[in-house]
Amino acid sequence: MTAPTITPLERLKVQVASILWSGDTATAFTGRVSRAESIRIVGRGRLFQPAIGEVYEVIGEWYDSPKYGRQLYGDGAVFRRHLPSGALVVPWLQSLDGVGPTRAKRIVKAFKGNLEGVFEGGVALDRLADIIDPERPNLAARVAVAVTRRWQEIKDEYETIRWLEDQGVEDVHIAKQAARLLGPGAVKILSRNPYVLATILPWARLDQMAKRVLRRRPDIDDHIRCPERLVGAIDVVVQEHVSEGHTAFPKADFTASVARKLDLDETPDLAARIRHIGEANRAVVDGDILWRAPGCAIMEDEIRARFAEMASGTKKGGVKIPGEVDLRRILAMVERRGRSLHQEQREAVLKVIRNPIACLTGGAGTGKTTTCRAIVDLWEILGGHVELAALSGKAAFRLTIGAGRDAPGRRPALTIHRLLLGLKKRGEGRTHWGQITGDGEPPDPARELPQLTDRTLLVIDEASMVDLGQMHQLVEIMPPGCRLLLVGDAFQLPPIGFGLVFHRLVSEPKISATLETIRRQEDGTGIPEISRIIRCGQKLDLAPYRPGQGGVSFVRAVEGQISEAIEAVVRDLGGFSAGSQNLMVLAPVNHRSNRPDGTVRDLNRRFHLRNLGDRDLSEEELETCSVRGYIGNAFAEGDPVTFLRNDYDVGLRNGSLGRVIAINPKAGTVTCDFESDEKEFGNKDLIDLSLAYALSCHRAQGSQAKAVVISLLDAPNVDPSWIYTAVTRAEENAVLVGDLAVLERTLARTPAFDRRLTGSAMRLS
Repeated sequence: MTAPTITPLERLKVQVASILWSGDTATAFTGRVSRAESIRIVGRGRLFQPAIGEVYEVIGEWYDSPKYGRQLYGDGAVFRRHLPSGALVVPWLQSLDGVGPTRAKRIVKAFKGNLEGVFEGGVALDRLADIIDPERPNLAARVAVAVTRRWQEIKDEYETIRWLEDQGVEDVHIAKQAARLLGPGAVKILSRNPYVLATILPWARLDQMAKRVLRRRPDIDDHIRCPERLVGAIDVVVQEHVSEGHTAFPKADFTASVARKLDLDETPDLAARIRHIGEANRAVVDGDILWRAPGCAIMEDEIRARFAEMASGTKKGGVKIPGEVDLRRILAMVERRGRSLHQEQREAVLKVIRNPIACLTGGAGTGKTTTCRAIVDLWEILGGHVELAALSGKAAFRLTIGAGRDAPGRRPALTIHRLLLGLKKRGEGRTHWGQITGDGEPPDPARELPQLTDRTLLVIDEASMVDLGQMHQLVEIMPPGCRLLLVGDAFQLPPIGFGLVFHRLVSEPKISATLETIRRQEDGTGIPEISRIIRCGQKLDLAPYRPGQGGVSFVRAVEGQISEAIEAVVRDLGGFSAGSQNLMVLAPVNHRSNRPDGTVRDLNRRFHLRNLGDRDLSEEELETCSVRGYIGNAFAEGDPVTFLRNDYDVGLRNGSLGRVIAINPKAGTVTCDFESDEKEFGNKDLIDLSLAYALSCHRAQGSQAKAVVISLLDAPNVDPSWIYTAVTRAEENAVLVGDLAVLERTLARTPAFDRRLTGSAMRLS
């Protein structure tokens, strides 16, 4: 592929003429520079969502794409939206719902170009409506309101950006966030208290700017110790704790942390003032020995209250639970139809069925999947309805198979995101995904939208991955009488997001069914037993790795030699030719520029080059046999890849694994096979594709492989729960590569879920 031609940054004012494509991470659109000239622009970033007719000042670099021609690439977060003016107002008007070309021309003709004054209240709405469409007054009135409201939104954002620039804040991305957060009157709010930006503007920059603004307020005598500044510093400290996963934090350290933000000595008077102002302004919530983050406290308390109500049994569901004798008889019938259960599993099934809110937990090899399927089958025989969901696409796929939902016509498990989306569509009156054809054929049952009723058992698998915000969304949407079963392993990594629900809830014996016995037929590899040793904190004695040997083993390698040692083990195991279901490489760190050894990016680069067959290829040679993507990725035929988001239109989920089967360097396209489903990725799509020789442990949660090779780095996130999660991804063979001293230190650390502080223990009594 010819290297792209790059020119210096260029700044242009354009009007959006058409949206070419829009994804989670970038948007391409045609921008009108003049009546005769349009250009193609790619704005990167999730928050950039332009609409036809809007006017932007864009800044970026020109690239000559072999497929799309000349394009301007830039960061959409810094594209500045402008008020339409002059000739640009008409296309903007035409783009608004209900206006169109005819009504736009009427408005322009009536006010002869003085449209800014019209939209800012210079003309009464009833007169504007009469001009828009005198024959349809009701519709015209609604259109008039929509036009003026839309103009005001753009004007508010524009004025917020200008105000912040006047204060020395030139980050357009932050200005857009501020306008969106504060809404109408943002400038007035910021002029009174700039510290409302504490959670989106770095403290060092905010504090200097805010102190200058507050000095101008005659009603503030001490801008250093004023409530506005103290609350701003409190908000920053709270946000720092939440970003680390905590929803609460020790009182003993809190005032000292705030004082450091304020650059003041922590005197008793200042500490008392911080506590008083924090509580008075609801910036913190008293949690006995802890302070709680206010937003998190609301979610925790609402979840706990709902779970306690469910556990009490006061809200009866629509499915009648038989007596003990009959329930055991029906379960025996379920076992005869499928797989027989052990006594521990049988009691777990019965406990879950008896409780409207329940947890099913257990370590590797204890039979959670078999037990979960029996629960699903029994609930349906009792006349209930089941919805299955998991956080990741891979976990949902495994749940579909484990619960026996992979047959044609059966509704599969969904990701939590898609479950919530489907329930929203159901609330809008729709019944199926996509359009129902009018050919007389009944719609495919597998396309039926999810539905929660008082007869539903909602099963969430890999529940240890679900954070507080996601759990709160689920609880909010569950109707009275709907049941919930959380399935997972409480020793796995905590959620990426803040809070803990499942890890806390499993300590409630009344609602939790724990599988502890490792089944003999499932323990032939020794992996479940090693996992149990890690869970119990016992001394781990691993055998040295030998080719052809199963179970859990160890390869000694000091830092600087870990990637090479992993390459050797992968060669012994047969490489990646058999696919991701046979071999997986896990690493705890995505990238370290000064110490790349053993990281995800370094391992992906090495295996990609090995796939090309020559480590000494020149840049020109690399260009002819690979296609460059984003974030250091380059793709060649045979490379394993992973998809980075959920895109149900193309049938791929976040974490879907595939393999490159063809590339076209001239066109810049990559063709991949995802489980016999071929997909072509072009220029815009490559941002959603990454090499998958090595993965992070969080990305691998919910999936498994026959052999797993684990990069053991001395990193802050590596603890017993990380080792446990990595090892339990393996079905037959887990190989740890690193230093034994690092392994010993790692296993001596407190697991991540026990280090996470929360404001609620989720006690239901």
